[in-house]
Amino acid sequence: MKRVDPIDAGRRLRNYLKVMTLEAQTIARACGHNHLHNLEPEDLCALTMEAAAMAQVPLAGTNWYPGKGGF
Repeated sequence: MKRVDPIDAGRRLRNYLKVMTLEAQTIARACGHNHLHNLEPEDLCALTMEAAAMAQVPLAGTNWYPGKGGF
């Protein structure tokens, strides 16, 4: 507790949350939506085979994910 300045920590947390919100808004716009609330589960995709397998979401550009069967 002696090493943490609560004012500075609060500023850092605010900045982190603000940037994460901006990133999420950018992702929503990239998916063709004008608001975060408009994102749908179908907007999720994985860029690597490993990510698709772990998250059980389709590989980008396909409807397939490892473990689903067929390509």
